[in-house]
Amino acid sequence: YLSEYPPGCNVDPDIKALIRHYYTQVDIPGKHIEYSKCWAEDGVLIVPSGKAFREIIQVHEGMWNGVPKRVHRPMKIYPFDENANEVTIISIVQYWPDDGSYVKKGMAARAKYQRNAQSGALEMLSLQVWLTSSESRSGC
Repeated sequence: YLSEYPPGCNVDPDIKALIRHYYTQVDIPGKHIEYSKCWAEDGVLIVPSGKAFREIIQVHEGMWNGVPKRVHRPMKIYPFDENANEVTIISIVQYWPDDGSYVKKGMAARAKYQRNAQSGALEMLSLQVWLTSSESRSGC
């Protein structure tokens, strides 16, 4: 999971590492605990329907219902300013549902990060995701 960042923009290396780690966990079935550890205890995931979730593990488990394979490609990441704790992620997501079809959608996300007050580790505070309404489908 290699992403492009604007040249000359200082992005905390811990944010880059967390983004890479997060997308690795989200794309592996059964990595629910590892995925949830990317999040702050009070983290919020806002999905395309507009619903906000704090039950991060349950959301991740549900993402795999009827989808045996999924791949996110975070292509470009834009910080909101120098040394920002908030980024916009432009990506694609591809998945292969149980019916054998293939789906590819454009995706954008707004992510906010914070340092855990006790451990100092970087964690995701919120993630809002938008998907394109158009999709590619084929029986490949």
